[in-house]
Amino acid sequence: MKSLLIFLLLASSVSTYGLSLDQRLAKVINAYSLEPVECDRGDSGDVLEPEASIGKLLFTSKFLSGGNDTSCSTCHIEALSMTDGLSLSVGVSGHGEGLERMDSKGVLVPRNAFTLFGRSKPGYTTFFWDGKVQEEDSVIFSSIGNGYLLGFDSPLAVASIMPLLARDEFLGEHGIVFQSDDVAEVNTAYYQDQFWAANRVLQQKLSNNSEDVSELKRLLFASGRETLTLAEVGNFLARFIQSLDKPCLQTGWQRYLTGDLGALTQNQKRGALLFYGKGRCAVCHSGKLMSDFQFHSIGVPQGGFGPYIHGQDIGRAAVTFNLKDRYKFRTPPLLLVSKTSPYGHNGVFKDLESVVLFHINPISFLSDWSWSSDREFYKYGNVMSTRSELLGFIDISDDDQFSDLMDFIRSL
Repeated sequence: MKSLLIFLLLASSVSTYGLSLDQRLAKVINAYSLEPVECDRGDSGDVLEPEASIGKLLFTSKFLSGGNDTSCSTCHIEALSMTDGLSLSVGVSGHGEGLERMDSKGVLVPRNAFTLFGRSKPGYTTFFWDGKVQEEDSVIFSSIGNGYLLGFDSPLAVASIMPLLARDEFLGEHGIVFQSDDVAEVNTAYYQDQFWAANRVLQQKLSNNSEDVSELKRLLFASGRETLTLAEVGNFLARFIQSLDKPCLQTGWQRYLTGDLGALTQNQKRGALLFYGKGRCAVCHSGKLMSDFQFHSIGVPQGGFGPYIHGQDIGRAAVTFNLKDRYKFRTPPLLLVSKTSPYGHNGVFKDLESVVLFHINPISFLSDWSWSSDREFYKYGNVMSTRSELLGFIDISDDDQFSDLMDFIRSL
């Protein structure tokens, strides 16, 4: 509601059109109380603190996976802005990185891998497309219980270990005849039992003498620790992810917010006014991280793969069990968004223009969409019926405005 009132105020203020673009943007920045994202301005160099070093080893090592073939870095690649560049990730039994994994025999993970930048920033309390890890009133809600009571330091720490509990992402192969020991131990457990089952599996993994485990034990001993629990794995991973956010973001918009008026082009400045004005983008993409961390449906086509029956992905409803939450997904933050294609919870939008235009008018995208099945074709009305009414108020009226808006979004 606050964003709507600000929008109406700016839209009705005819006097602002006698001002320069920078003067008008100054009013927007003041109205929205916009500030650059916090960063560590100290000179930390390339040396990680001990806990982050342990986290980096856990992040890059494959020994945590059931088949010793997958790590966090498999789907969060530094050269791809901590994504994997795929519409849907490839999990256990896969080989290589990025597009190479599509030629392997790996298992598809039916969600698009998101970037990890910004995840440790203040205010980031809702994780994953469906918000299955979320902090409210000093409680970390998750499928394994309240994270704080289990020894986790933050919701990011809980989110960091959730892939370790997922069959297709980490646990290993599962079939009628064969299933890995990790799947047998963890996949059949629920709620806190799953946490303790995964903790038992972790202790078994720590008993082997692989090079990574030996190095991990050395780092733990150097930091004064002799044991490692699953909660501590999450805490170490979170500390490493936090280290990714220490440098200041040097994007055009971040520099502009620090006072560098030359950091944006004239087109980008016009695009910023559209973003915070009649483009209505800031109604959901708000705040420093450019997300309201709420759940909305834009009517994304389901595609051929999803985590639930008939290949569907019902989004937030699978967490809340509320019919009204079907096909809703958390508003993605837009930091470095131009570097994290493809887009959407299932990666159906190959480029940034496609997903932004889909917000404005989905017809052009759908006219070229190849339906994965008759079921998807005939059931798409169910998805479209959940499309947020907020999208009906976007007022981008020509190619020039769309181009300016895109130029600004690329500066984020």
